[in-house]
Amino acid sequence: MKLRISFAFTFALSTVIIVGMMFYASETFHELNKVIRRAEITFLVNNNLKIRERGEAKRRTELGGTKPFIYLTGAEQCLPANLATSSQIGDPKTCNCDVIVLSFRTRCRTPQRNQSHVSYLFDPKTGWASGRNVLFFAAMNRRPGYFYYIFLNDDTVLKYNTFTPISMRNISPFRAVEKWLLDYEPAVGVLDYTFHNGASVILKRRQTRCGINETSLVLPTVFFDAIFNAFHHKAIEHLLPYPTQYEHHNWHCINIQTVTQVELKFPGQALLFAPVTAGNPIHRPYNMNGTNISKIWREYVEDIIQAAPQKLRSHVVFEELRKHPLKRYLTQLSHTFCLNVSRHQPIIPYGHMLNELLAPRFF
Repeated sequence: MKLRISFAFTFALSTVIIVGMMFYASETFHELNKVIRRAEITFLVNNNLKIRERGEAKRRTELGGTKPFIYLTGAEQCLPANLATSSQIGDPKTCNCDVIVLSFRTRCRTPQRNQSHVSYLFDPKTGWASGRNVLFFAAMNRRPGYFYYIFLNDDTVLKYNTFTPISMRNISPFRAVEKWLLDYEPAVGVLDYTFHNGASVILKRRQTRCGINETSLVLPTVFFDAIFNAFHHKAIEHLLPYPTQYEHHNWHCINIQTVTQVELKFPGQALLFAPVTAGNPIHRPYNMNGTNISKIWREYVEDIIQAAPQKLRSHVVFEELRKHPLKRYLTQLSHTFCLNVSRHQPIIPYGHMLNELLAPRFF
């Protein structure tokens, strides 16, 4: 009898020990999984940063002594008068820049003599996106590189507005924008635009959606127009070239892809400079087929998600993009409008998502 009791006690004790060991192993394995997961994410971030650092070290060497800006525009023939004066981009003495003009109608055979900083290309078969891509590749092939690659239309005019401080009016709008770009270093710099999500619209949105009542001269933006886009050299290769598959369908489809990429990769780093308004008085006719816009945007979103790092593809932002209509997400649901603006943010694609994965978690 004593033997049976002893055996039963030993068996029960062994069972408790085994269960305890299994539970301990399970908890240890769970903790180990968390450690491995964090190690994988850390490796992903560090690897991303090392690649970026190597690229930036090379680019810094290449940027040494170069002009900070290159302006890229298409034109019917030569650089038009609205861009050719000393207060715009036509004078190398006042614009510390280079300019590439893609002539799409007639070859420019009589460029002005004092425009040694202006180069001409000719391709009559290009549209809006394919033309900008010709300019993009021509600019990116130049060494040394530039700090900002600025795309604008040939009819673009810049002017001051009611947001402009009196002290700023001592210089031309172009020089004010250039000074601002170097001061803040946005991933993408854009300007106030009367017809599409300008400064007043964003300020009202920040007030009603975010409870932010302060007026600011620099604002985070999401759904911006392509009339004047300044791409930082750390960001441009993650955003361009432009898609061309729908160029003959609707030109509005093209910038939608760029805007979506900026929102996903660099949220809060597309900044709008409120004191300067961009306008385009000519308004040439262009393809405006409005069918299948939502389908096209969904296609863009899926392409962007598939190109994102594997660890990030299940991020809630991607799920939100899949759920909601394009315009509603970009104008109403995006949290970017509520973000604070700060100068010289690190420009790392998906940096915000990677930081979230590395943030301490309490279980």
